This record gives sequence, C-alpha cells and structure tokens, in this order.
Amino acid sequence: MNLHTLRIFTNVAKLGSITEAANLLHISQPAVTAQIRKLEREIGVKLITGKGRGIQLTSEGEFLYEQGLRLFHLEEQIDEKLKTFLEKKEKVHIASSYISTNYILPPIIAGYKLENPDVDVYVSLGNVQSVERRVLNYEVDFGFVVQSNIGHEDLHFEKILDVPFWFVVHPTHPLANKEISIFDLSEHEFIYRERGSSTLDLLEAIFYTHNCPLPKFGLQVQGVLESIKVVEAGYGMALAPACSVKDTLAQGKLARVFVEQAEINQSLFICTRKVDESEHHFIHYLRKNLIE
Repeated sequence: MNLHTLRIFTNVAKLGSITEAANLLHISQPAVTAQIRKLEREIGVKLITGKGRGIQLTSEGEFLYEQGLRLFHLEEQIDEKLKTFLEKKEKVHIASSYISTNYILPPIIAGYKLENPDVDVYVSLGNVQSVERRVLNYEVDFGFVVQSNIGHEDLHFEKILDVPFWFVVHPTHPLANKEISIFDLSEHEFIYRERGSSTLDLLEAIFYTHNCPLPKFGLQVQGVLESIKVVEAGYGMALAPACSVKDTLAQGKLARVFVEQAEINQSLFICTRKVDESEHHFIHYLRKNLIE
C-alpha cells in the first residue's frame, strides 16, 4: 500500500471533505479523488460514499482510517524520539483519566520532575475511552485509567492500587449519614456522569449486580469535580472517589450515604501497548513511590 495515498485518504476521512483535504495538502480536488479511487482499486473495497457536500466512510473505510491515524501518530512519535536523542532532551507524554490526574499522579509527577529536571512531562486529560484510544494511536507513551472492567486485545493493563468510591449527598439530604439498602437509592435523583466515564460504568455495574433499578435521572454532568459541586450546591446524589470528597466531608459541605453490604472500589491501572517491549522509567518511579 502506498503511504502517500494512505495519508491523503486519512486526511479526507479526518476532515470529512475531499475539498478541505485538497486545500490542506495543497493539491487539486481531482487529484485527491483520483488517489482515493486508486486506493480503493488496490485494496478491492469501497472506502467512502458521498453525503451531501461531504463524505461518509464505509465500515472498511472506518477501519483503514483508524489504522492510518495510528500509523502516522507512530511516525510522529518516532520523529520526536529521534529529535530528543539529538537534543539530549527527553519528553514524556501521558494520558490520564480525571481521578488519577487530580488525586493520584500530582505528587508522583512532582517528585519525578524534582529528580529529573531535564525531562519535559506532558499530561493530557480524558475519560477512559479517550485514554485508551490515545495510547493505541501512539499519541502518548502510556496512560492511567481508573476503572473496574478492563480489556483490549492490543493493550496491557497493570493494576497499581484500589480506589474506594462513596455515595455523597448534601448534609440536608434525607439520606445524609444514613445506612440504607441499595434499593432505597433507586428512589432518589442522581447526578449521572457522561457515557465513556468509568464512574458511570461502575454505577451501572453496582445496580445490575444487585438486580436493582438505577437511581432516578437528575441530570448529567461531565467531570468528577463538576458533579460533586452540584451535590454541594444542594441537589441530588453522586458516586465519587473517596479521595475527591474527603476534604469537603470533613468541612461539613457533604455527607456520606452508607449502603448495606456494598463496598465499592475501582482500580488504578497503567495502560501500555502490548507491542512496547521496554518499560518507561517513569512507570518504575511511580510503582516504587506508590508502594513507599
């Protein structure tokens, strides 16, 4: 497969437009169309179809687009690594979900930087799905996710520690500081997280395991801190990592709801590509310092 043609197709798929891809690549629109048709003939499948003024990918086109993105991100990573060798300057790119970024990694990153002042560290925030995707696509060196269910054929997950989760409400809520059954929770308004959030997956798993209806939908909020702030303001109930609410509980701004026979935990995992043979020394440092 010609990489030049694949690059053209990847840009068309990314932009959703042959015209925009032609402008970006500084070649004519007919030339872009000809390259796409050539690629389709070469591999024997249809990759795109027309959709109004834009294009729509076929299932085969979606697959090739994802693989093309991964390939060209790897190319960029190779170029960057070679540049760091020449400049004698190391860079570490990390993707992390909200909980690990805000409550687990900061002291580790700070300590690592103090010991390695010449290393540039870049941390990007995302939910579990986006972290996994960025690791797969070679956009980052590795990732950190907090979740209960893991699994991807091209990724390796190593459990680092357990993270307890608590149900929290405003101190004036009727369930504040009470011990109840999980069925009682179903009758109250809940702050739901966005789809793709590990906290939402955990919530659903808890209630499905107990064969219990999910809590009433109150509203949906993207982000742990954001959902906690809504509860702090006096509305609804949320499921949150204990590390994110300990201070506000101590200050009396929140109260716990204790659920009978329900100890809720998720795990922090390091997410790496299975094809990567060597382990980054940041991971060695994190493992050593979390244990200590």
